[in-house]
Amino acid sequence: MAAVRPTPPQTDAALDDAGQLYREIAESIPLMVWTARPDGSVNFVNQRVVDYTGVEASQLAGWNWQAVIHPEDWERCVAIWTRSLQAGERSENEMRLLRADGKYRWHHGTGIPMRDAEGRLVRWFGICTDIEDQVRSTQALEALVEERTLALRESEQRFQQFMDHLPALAWIRDANFRYVYVNQAFARFRGMAVADMIGQTPFQFEQSKDAEVIRESDRQVLAKGEPVQYFDALPRGQWLKVKFPLRGPEGEMLVAGIALDITDRAKLEDALRESEQRFQQFMDHLPAQAWIRDAQFRFTYVNRICALSFGVEPEAMIGRKASQFLPAALSARFRETDRTVREEGKPMQFVDGMPTGRWLKVKFPLPAADRESDVAGIALDVSERSRLEDALLAVEQRFRFFMENAPAVAWIKDSALRYTYVSGPYETQVGKTRSELLGHDDFEVWPEELARVYRENDEKVIRSGKLVQTFETSARPGGVEQKWLVIKFPLADATGRNGVAGMGVDITERVDAEEKVRHYAEEIRELMNRLVTTQEMERRRLADNLHDLIGQNLTALGIELGALKAGISGESQKTAMPRLDVMAGLVNDTIQSIRGVMTELRPPALEEFGLVPALRSHVAAFGERTGMKVRLNVSGQGARLPRDIELTLFRIMQEALTNAAKHSGGTSVEIAVTEFAGGLRLSVHDDGTGFDHRKGARGARRGGWGLPAMRERAEAHGGTLRIEFPARGTRLIVEIPGTHAD
Repeated sequence: MAAVRPTPPQTDAALDDAGQLYREIAESIPLMVWTARPDGSVNFVNQRVVDYTGVEASQLAGWNWQAVIHPEDWERCVAIWTRSLQAGERSENEMRLLRADGKYRWHHGTGIPMRDAEGRLVRWFGICTDIEDQVRSTQALEALVEERTLALRESEQRFQQFMDHLPALAWIRDANFRYVYVNQAFARFRGMAVADMIGQTPFQFEQSKDAEVIRESDRQVLAKGEPVQYFDALPRGQWLKVKFPLRGPEGEMLVAGIALDITDRAKLEDALRESEQRFQQFMDHLPAQAWIRDAQFRFTYVNRICALSFGVEPEAMIGRKASQFLPAALSARFRETDRTVREEGKPMQFVDGMPTGRWLKVKFPLPAADRESDVAGIALDVSERSRLEDALLAVEQRFRFFMENAPAVAWIKDSALRYTYVSGPYETQVGKTRSELLGHDDFEVWPEELARVYRENDEKVIRSGKLVQTFETSARPGGVEQKWLVIKFPLADATGRNGVAGMGVDITERVDAEEKVRHYAEEIRELMNRLVTTQEMERRRLADNLHDLIGQNLTALGIELGALKAGISGESQKTAMPRLDVMAGLVNDTIQSIRGVMTELRPPALEEFGLVPALRSHVAAFGERTGMKVRLNVSGQGARLPRDIELTLFRIMQEALTNAAKHSGGTSVEIAVTEFAGGLRLSVHDDGTGFDHRKGARGARRGGWGLPAMRERAEAHGGTLRIEFPARGTRLIVEIPGTHAD
């Protein structure tokens, strides 16, 4: 637990009586206890430490306790412990300790310096207390507080948005008659900013007598503790006001109020009556039948033309069922369409063939406050033009259904480049309604810079008379960039001149995904290059160490054995010589084994002569070692390749041969090195059992631990690796594009 060089551990004999006393006390304490020497090296842990970690005390002695510290906590523990050792002061720390079952739990560790009578530090005494439950409780509490805070903030935002869009004046005043809240509508009504009204009283805005009346009504609300509703005549008109008591955040009582301007209410009622009269006149002169039926199939309204078609006056039909005027089959059909409109709650348009001709009918629901919805209908005689209208209706319905449900936005402009059609998804995407777009050009709708870009693309389409495809960007709500594939093409308008039609497909997710894939691929390639480089450096270091240390020592040992053998004579020669011969043989075998390992770690043929000679050398050694027949075919590859590519191909071939020997159960392997389109292809095909079932084949395609490493080596150079399953055996193919000679 310190960044200092440990001193050699003291012997048990060096421990004083006090240290032994601490140990005896530690075994009786129901906590994990440890002691350490002045330099910080642990020299004792009690049985509870051993039981918790599952590690023997001897294995935790000295500086070996890192094994039970969570890797993420290690550096922090070392830093804290180092400061305590250097200062000789108490150490406090929290860390996760590994339990015997493999789980980490949070502990609070305390280390106390123990000093002798002269103040010299003689040992450290420490305990570890399990605080896992406290840590989890704290985390849960913090998460709950954050969740509740977020909910409160969202609630406040919703309230503010609601009040700012409320079509009425709203305010809250405290017991001192001061405004503590006003909505935007109230502030605009006063011609002030919201902030300027807060803290003020109505005396700053009203005449004194009017302000006194308002204050008195506030007092009545607070005294009664109940809502009050009344009409208030002001110079600006008639207002419907509601006031009610409201408890503030600190328990204080406030008065909230809402005022709705009802000055134009009477005018609206007069206008409604006039509208009803105009509606009646319009419907009586409408060249179509019109009616309204309730849920019992009774007429509640018919226009004059509808009544005359049945030979009666409109009043004679009100309150009577349609079945009293229609044949049973027609009545049943009409009732069914009424029921469908009522249940689905949306309009229905259809052409109905009747004995009197073909009729274009529209039915739609009319909500009623005190009963089920009525169904209104309009029927227009279209017998003479039914064929054309049927065709037009079918085309129109297909077009609109397609455009409204297509995963794209669409629009049409006339020859003056004014919008004549926009799809529903287009409205949603741009945040503008059809009324804001139709009949307007881009300069009337969009910012000038964006409109200029649209105009240039449109004019290009009209000039060329051909389809134009572009990539455009726009900003989502929140400023997030959105990417579009836009296709524009010429389309004749009603005058016969070319306008422009366009469709846009949102490709943001695809572009972002491709960018992420490219980014991840580059990161993986970089990491793989670093890993391979590190691995090869380590192999080279190991090979050099084997050569410089073990190899030279074994060679020297062989020479010494030879000298010893030459110096023995007499009777001892008979007994010693056979043993010396055996020892010399063992030394030579060990030297050959070391050379084999060095060759595997750092193939000398690859560095000195290149890929193909190295492959031949390794294939020969592999066949001799395993007994498998290995055939190497090289076609059109004579020049040296970049060193990293040669090393990659050699390591992949090396791993593939190892897999074939371990897992294939075959007797032969065929290796082929060929050129293709400026690149190089390496193929390794064994005649083993392959994969007998689909699960094994899928697993091989995904790869075990070896295959991903080979695949990543290939992909690090822009190459590919794939596994094929011929009739017998397994074939591994690696392709590295664009290889070139040094």
